[in-house]
Amino acid sequence: MHKIKKLKFSTNIIFSTKKFKKILKSRDGKYLEQKEVVKISVDMNDIKHRLKFILSLLCDFSTEVSIRFCDSEEMLSINSQFRGKLYPTDVLSFPALDSDPASGFDYLGDILICLPVCFNQAKRARMTLSEELERMIIHGIIHLKGFDHERNEHAWKVMSHVEKIIKKEVILAMGKANWCHADLIK
Repeated sequence: MHKIKKLKFSTNIIFSTKKFKKILKSRDGKYLEQKEVVKISVDMNDIKHRLKFILSLLCDFSTEVSIRFCDSEEMLSINSQFRGKLYPTDVLSFPALDSDPASGFDYLGDILICLPVCFNQAKRARMTLSEELERMIIHGIIHLKGFDHERNEHAWKVMSHVEKIIKKEVILAMGKANWCHADLIK
């Protein structure tokens, strides 16, 4: 009789409960801070369950990934430091340089997601914040797996296609994302 190895998952999701100011991009390309404040609430069990499913689609059964949500100021600082870009972006991925075999998990890397930028993107695309954040998580994981859409147009098309397939599979298996809610506070 063969022993079946139990699949292991580890997810480390760090979420700040602080309130985020809305940041909007004006027509002249400058970023403006709105007076309203956005309060975000997250169902951590649901997002972890969905994240495990996404990783399983990529055959990562014993993987650890860190996902952290940040504000525009922090994202601007990190995007400037690591990419030389002077604006807050929606998502950045930092692949792990090495793994700790003693943990039993392969450390895939870190994903940093800017909530105010994603909030505005969701609004412009007429989708929920959950759907936009899940799209960013999928995008970030695919980057951690080695895809890079900035190399050339073919790489962009391939990465975009992989993202669409994963999103479709997640929706078929688990329904549309509904794990995050945003409330405007005046």
